[in-house]
Amino acid sequence: MDTPPSTSTSVPTFSSPAAASGTGTEQDSALVSAVADALVSTSRLPTPPPMDTVLAPYLPRLTSSHHPRVLSLAAANPSLASPHTLLAYRRLVSPSSCLASLLPLLPVLQYRDLLPLLLEFVPHDPLRQLHRHLLASLPTAALADAALSAYSRLRLPHLAAQLLHSLRRRGRVRPSLQAANAVLSALARSPSTSPQASLDAFRTLIALRLLPNHYTFNLLVHTHCSKGTLADALSTLSTMQGFGLSPDAITYNTLLNAHCRKGMLGEARALLARMKKDGVVPTRSTYNTLVSAYARLGWFKQATNVVEAMTAFGLEPDLWTYNVLAAGLCQAGKVDEAFGLKDKIERLGIMSPDVVTYNTLLDACFKCQRSSDALNLLEEMRDKGVKASLFTHNIVVKGFCRDGQLDKALRCLKMMAVDGLAPDVITYNTLIDAYCKAGDVAKAYVLMDEMVRTGLKMDTFTLNTLLYNLCKEKRYEEAEELLRSPPQRGFVPNEVSYGTIMAAYFKEYNPEPALRLWDEMVERKLTPSISTYNTLIKGLSRMGRLKEAIEKLNEAVEKGLVPDETTYNIIIHAYCKEGDLENAFQFHNKMVENSFKPDVVTCNTLMNGLCLHGKLDKALKLFKSWVEKGKKVDVITYNTLIQALCKDGDVDTALHFFADMEVRGLQPDAFTYNVVLSALSEAGRSEEAQNMLHKLTESGKLSERFSCPLMKSSEEMETGKDPEVKPDTETSGNAQCDHQENYRKRVNELCIGGQLKEAKVVLDEMMQKGLSVDSSTYITLMEGLIKRQKRQTHAAG
Repeated sequence: MDTPPSTSTSVPTFSSPAAASGTGTEQDSALVSAVADALVSTSRLPTPPPMDTVLAPYLPRLTSSHHPRVLSLAAANPSLASPHTLLAYRRLVSPSSCLASLLPLLPVLQYRDLLPLLLEFVPHDPLRQLHRHLLASLPTAALADAALSAYSRLRLPHLAAQLLHSLRRRGRVRPSLQAANAVLSALARSPSTSPQASLDAFRTLIALRLLPNHYTFNLLVHTHCSKGTLADALSTLSTMQGFGLSPDAITYNTLLNAHCRKGMLGEARALLARMKKDGVVPTRSTYNTLVSAYARLGWFKQATNVVEAMTAFGLEPDLWTYNVLAAGLCQAGKVDEAFGLKDKIERLGIMSPDVVTYNTLLDACFKCQRSSDALNLLEEMRDKGVKASLFTHNIVVKGFCRDGQLDKALRCLKMMAVDGLAPDVITYNTLIDAYCKAGDVAKAYVLMDEMVRTGLKMDTFTLNTLLYNLCKEKRYEEAEELLRSPPQRGFVPNEVSYGTIMAAYFKEYNPEPALRLWDEMVERKLTPSISTYNTLIKGLSRMGRLKEAIEKLNEAVEKGLVPDETTYNIIIHAYCKEGDLENAFQFHNKMVENSFKPDVVTCNTLMNGLCLHGKLDKALKLFKSWVEKGKKVDVITYNTLIQALCKDGDVDTALHFFADMEVRGLQPDAFTYNVVLSALSEAGRSEEAQNMLHKLTESGKLSERFSCPLMKSSEEMETGKDPEVKPDTETSGNAQCDHQENYRKRVNELCIGGQLKEAKVVLDEMMQKGLSVDSSTYITLMEGLIKRQKRQTHAAG
């Protein structure tokens, strides 16, 4: 809206000098006139004296009520030679946030004086009184330019746009193109404004009879690209040509960058060709954009080709080029090649690796568990005078935390101080997360308090990390207390915070506290995302309250949320779990009509439901239909069918699927071998079982200890995500270790006692629970079972 909002706070108004003289006492009027005359006289001097000297005779009698009147009177005097005297007066006697002493100056100041004045004043004007004054009265062209520029620099694009539209409507003051472009720039940078706001500002610019230039159109292109409306960005080129302008290198580079970030490399190549055809010379930035895109995707041959084309065009690669190549190599796990690239940079002698180069390699070393190489790099940085940044230290802290070396991670805080740096929120969040994962929530709280003492404000990530780990330790009351804790620590719970505790309650089959938290979240006006709805839908489904789950799904859709694959897979899994396969398929078909694209998790869920409820034929038909459509299958798909076929006694078909796995490039896992070996042995096909066991042993597929759940958990079946791998340092992990040890002892005792079948039952139970199994125990047991089965077969013969 261009009209000023109504408010109880009025904008100060100022009367004419004659009226002003009549409103105060004669003594006051004489004082105001004397000071105004002194200011005008001072403005005419070649070298004006200091303002406190000029005002020395008057200062004891001047009050804040005099200043606006003095400034109004002096500003209206035609003998005033320079407004700088008035600025000096205001600086001496009035605070910068005073609107009353600012308004008289606005009509007489030039742009160069107005801009710094407004940049200083606007942040101290929360009620936007100056803005309402500008909308209500007609500003000078200089004031309009200064206000538009100030709002834009202060990241207040909505105020800038409102004033621009107001100028168009009134039509008597035309801002400069530079000021209008500043508004477009601010709108482009603002994450909360839509492309439409920029288009409206552009139309206003045209209505004000301003002729757009390249910068104007490049801002429009940038806006569309940053907001993801690439088709509109491209159509801007036609509009540009309508004004007699052609896209320049910046226009094309902006478009290229946007298409590359979206992975639209075909379109990016077409743009590069169009750029050359239009006679626009590609810049180093043009080529670097393409190098970065290819490197990010791991297409190093294409990236290298671009570097060669760049060189052939007479543009030498710069350090940025090499850094993005190194980052791509590290992302693809080719760390040694990235090191080789660093060495190449040094050999060229034209440039030296910078902190970005070293940070890239450091991060890769820690991710690949090459901490010794990382430490060597840190030493090399110091030796070569490359100063470590805060980002460098955060990489090292995260690396040590990832390796479980928490003491070393803590010592990094001292190293930061040596480099003159202080830990930031990311540093502390990394440490808090690591100590929580290690089961040391107490230390996490200590770090949290230390973080507050250093003046850092904790964010939602800190809160959610603590909540997740408290729930993992089943400390639900503490988690809820923390959720509702006073905000002095900086905690601002979001919908993820609530969803974390809700998911934990549902996992414990305790829905009432979860539903209470849901109501509390809605009461606090926190808007649930589809992810939070998924938590609720999944929890209700697990409790067998499928009708309520579907009601919540409908509620999410009514609120304009778009269900994702996880949402649909949860419902389908719930139907299958209840044995209601008809509704599972009906729901699947209905969702496909609504643009849902089933994934491999959907297929596995339906297939598992069919197999569990004795509908193997339909499961095989579903598999055939799925594969014929060219859709992805995985090891779980095959394991589901192989297990069902073996249980049905159809070992030959199971072996066919076993062989088909390798044809499709899928490696059978320990579970696949276990099912097939057991089936062969029980079918009396001991030789085949012995050969397969030997193949398994030789393949090295079994580590010293392995685990392989017979079927994915319901969580994995619903979402397709693997469960969190718990480190041995966790408290829960220690309990699991004791549990595993008891199972292993039992298996060994049964094997020693010759109770091989009983031992196999215990072993299968271990595997089903995801507990690790000694590969030597497994192989010994299977060999014993196969040999026993072989003897029984011979005896029967």
